[in-house]
Amino acid sequence: MNPVNSIEEIPLLKVLLHLFKSLRQCGFPLGLADYMLALEALQGGFGISDRASLERLCCTLWTKSKEEARQLHRLLDQIITNESLSTKLPQPIQDKSNPSQTRPSAKESDKPIQSSSSPPIVKTSEQLKEQISLKGSEQPISEPTPTADIPIEIEEPEQVIQAIRYHKPNSLDMIFYGQDSAAQYLPVTPRQIKQSWRFFRRPVRQGTLEKLDVEATVAKICQQGILIEPVLMPRYVNRVKLVLLVDQGGSMVPFHHLSRQLIDKALRGGNLTQTSVYYFYNYPEKYFYTDPTRIKAQLTTDVLKSVDERAGVLIVSDAGAARGNYNPVRVEYTQKFIEQLQQSVRYYAWLNPMPNDSWQYTTAGEIARFVPMFEMSRQGLNAAINTLRGRYVYWERPYQWML
Repeated sequence: MNPVNSIEEIPLLKVLLHLFKSLRQCGFPLGLADYMLALEALQGGFGISDRASLERLCCTLWTKSKEEARQLHRLLDQIITNESLSTKLPQPIQDKSNPSQTRPSAKESDKPIQSSSSPPIVKTSEQLKEQISLKGSEQPISEPTPTADIPIEIEEPEQVIQAIRYHKPNSLDMIFYGQDSAAQYLPVTPRQIKQSWRFFRRPVRQGTLEKLDVEATVAKICQQGILIEPVLMPRYVNRVKLVLLVDQGGSMVPFHHLSRQLIDKALRGGNLTQTSVYYFYNYPEKYFYTDPTRIKAQLTTDVLKSVDERAGVLIVSDAGAARGNYNPVRVEYTQKFIEQLQQSVRYYAWLNPMPNDSWQYTTAGEIARFVPMFEMSRQGLNAAINTLRGRYVYWERPYQWML
């Protein structure tokens, strides 16, 4: 039997999930891929023999220093000993026809009898081994009831990410699904997205005087005839600010994974000073939302007022190209929003997950005539970032179908 699917390992998976959440709350840079990697290791038989092996596995995959390893050790101890997260393994049904056989043994008489509805208890691997050895030393009285394996379902990745990031402590349900293989079919890989974000820079000299200003020092020597003190200057610091406006839901559902990669790499691997993310549905109207479920709303006018004039605004939407239709209302509202946006920032661009040859005769094709719009490929992403830097003139390179 697969070691992850055996009933003895169900508490182990719950401990792993709570450890993963606790590490994220402590600031560990862990994502969904890190969690799925740990699950794959458990499937391969690593980290399931005892508590020490599980800790070694998590330290190998999730920590990078001795301090982080000590913090993981402390959190793992707290999780295992926390009674509020306990879970109890299902007990076999005893045969009521023979009362002498249903009488508990001397070793088990000290343990309190719990009903199947009582709150579960997390058991460490040592306790599980002891329970298995006790079962092996005694004759089984009756066959245990079949227990349900961990549900193996493949759901929309957004729901899994929401379950990890907003998991409630009193809910121990966990859905296991295979590694997402969609990344290999993306028009731009996560690595390429991270590399492109690192080109989005706006260097400003700021901080302490620590770098030698060669030209100023030479000019000072020429003026004074002797080097008394070198001229120092601050180092360059990337002060760029990014605002992502992401279309969520509707025709963008197939591209949620791509949008999340774009957001995640900007937040974690882009070396950007400040990144703000807002969501909308179809086209920006009265409200923006700070969460992908579109529950926490903010007025569009308030969001635009809070955006720095030097920030770059990147809109991510298919603009109706995924359905291949033309919606004049969408064009009208989008144009009104762009006029508002132009009053707040100088640099903005639009990333469309659909290829540019599919925009013609659609809403996206009309919007692309007044907004710098690029397809979400390696070249398109680089062009959009150069537009946000003010180094790309969109109207000088129109698409062939625009001519």
